[in-house]
Amino acid sequence: MSEDFIEELNSEQDDSADTKKVSEADLVEKYQKHFDKNLAMKLLVKLRKSTRNKPKAIAGTAGAIVSVLGKLLSALDNPDIPAHIKALVIGAIGYIILPIDLIPDFAPGIGYADDIASAAGVVTAVGIYSDFSLEKLDAYIDQIDSKK
Repeated sequence: MSEDFIEELNSEQDDSADTKKVSEADLVEKYQKHFDKNLAMKLLVKLRKSTRNKPKAIAGTAGAIVSVLGKLLSALDNPDIPAHIKALVIGAIGYIILPIDLIPDFAPGIGYADDIASAAGVVTAVGIYSDFSLEKLDAYIDQIDSKK
């Protein structure tokens, strides 16, 4: 993060609880400006379709990223999620959907490995806010496919 961005965030914060909530909301808003939930859902559906009927061992990291991304998106939709955790979720989803990162996502076999590793801690923290299941995702995909 740039020093200017950190200074801006720190200057907005105050010791009172009300101001802290506003600052957390501002932080989430700043992250959300650069976040596209539709793109994340498209990636989730695409990866699930490609791994849906394959054994877990063959699905590999693409199958694992389905679970991670699904849990993050599900938690993001929960209105009870605290603002500071929501900001972490948005950051983790952003890291997953950006194709260029530490290990580019288009690298066969290992492209999503760094994405899973970076999001693992966030997924653990948001587990109580997520109701994701592969069954729900499959039903959603079936519903989309039946409309085509």
